[in-house]
Amino acid sequence: MLFRSVVETAIVISVALMMIFAVFEYGRYLMISDLVNNAVREGARQAVVTTNTQNTANIQNTVIYYLGGQSLVNSQGVGLQASDVQVFQANANGTPIANMNWYDASFGTTIGVQVTVTYQPILPTLGFLPKTFQLQSTAMMTSEAN
Repeated sequence: MLFRSVVETAIVISVALMMIFAVFEYGRYLMISDLVNNAVREGARQAVVTTNTQNTANIQNTVIYYLGGQSLVNSQGVGLQASDVQVFQANANGTPIANMNWYDASFGTTIGVQVTVTYQPILPTLGFLPKTFQLQSTAMMTSEAN
């Protein structure tokens, strides 16, 4: 009888811990996703109000700053850097316009900021889940300057 109780307890604790860890990991995924979205939105906001006073490096550094020092990596597995943030002028459907600088955008023109990061789970993926997830966030806003 004691052996049966020990086995049942081990099974229940294992299942309960897996559920708790899954909730923790999913919460962390949502936090990183929200953090990336907010950082890109802040970069786009800064870009659209300062097209004639800021350069691309300032917008990229704003996005990195708003990522809050998280140890994120780019799609090549290298630590995320300002150069991984794209700032571009876009047409109405959000497609980047070739050979057009974002800082030359006229009033009402769409400016986009985009970053792609690789999410790496902290907990083991148990072999059946992917070891990394790509998170891509793009923010589009219309220029308010120039």
